[in-house]
Amino acid sequence: MKKYIPLLANVMAQVIFGLAFFFIKMGMAVVDQDTVKFLSFRFTVGFLVMTVILLLGIKKVNYRKGFIGLIFLCGLFNPAISQILETTSTSYAPTSQIAMYNSMLPIVMLVFSALINKEYPTRRQLMFVLVCVAGVFVANMVEPGSTGMTATGLLLIFGTNLAVAINRVLVRRASAVFTSFEIIYVTTGMGALLFNMISVGKSASAGVLPAYFEGLFCPEFAVSVLYMGIASCVIAFLSMTYASANLPFAVYASTCTLSTVVAILSGVFLLHETFKPLQAAGTAVILLGIIGISLSYDKKDKSGNRFHLKTKNGGK
Repeated sequence: MKKYIPLLANVMAQVIFGLAFFFIKMGMAVVDQDTVKFLSFRFTVGFLVMTVILLLGIKKVNYRKGFIGLIFLCGLFNPAISQILETTSTSYAPTSQIAMYNSMLPIVMLVFSALINKEYPTRRQLMFVLVCVAGVFVANMVEPGSTGMTATGLLLIFGTNLAVAINRVLVRRASAVFTSFEIIYVTTGMGALLFNMISVGKSASAGVLPAYFEGLFCPEFAVSVLYMGIASCVIAFLSMTYASANLPFAVYASTCTLSTVVAILSGVFLLHETFKPLQAAGTAVILLGIIGISLSYDKKDKSGNRFHLKTKNGGK
């Protein structure tokens, strides 16, 4: 049972991420689609929760054991770049559409993993990558504009996928030296600092700083911020980072698409968004390709061939 813990951790993380779009839309509606303001509250809550965990002695950190600059690089791509793009995309595209295109993320991750970490997919995995591409082609055969997707939304989604893929590959490298908590604590702090500087500065320059916290008195916004700050920023990211360090990369990348299924279902049933038959068929083909990727890794991967990086002390 112990060997399945990393897999279960990633499954839990992806369910949380899948429901996140519903809460993002809820919170963004309260702050008039102000992306940075929403993110500033989200990451502040996450950082405060993790700081309390440190102060209580539940977790400890040690950043002297490796090059901390790698963690800052992780934070540059996520949350600094990806969260702005992803949160903004919810104003220009339906949740179900965002989820469908995000299902291509594992493929992008495999590409960057090969380029950065020299972890190469097998021929069978490449075959299933083509299956995923075919699924995207099928899903895009619907009449343009009939799904609510905009050109801006599409660009934001693709940009998000690129930033997240690079981040997760870099996090996998950083996980060879630092713990999940050490990585997420720094990146969450980066998000809290960056987004608050921008948002507070914007409010101060506009002369509306006293009204900055008014949104917290709205139940919908409070629930949204608490979910995104605690469940998504802390629980999900810690679980996903732990899984990244303990699963073969193809398996880790493929299980990340579970968030796609959850997000599509939440978009259709909770937000009542349109999802046409061709899009459903295309999504099914994409998920089939992802499942194929996860089931086709080599025997050497099954024995635990995972990415390792030597520390400065020579260990692994």
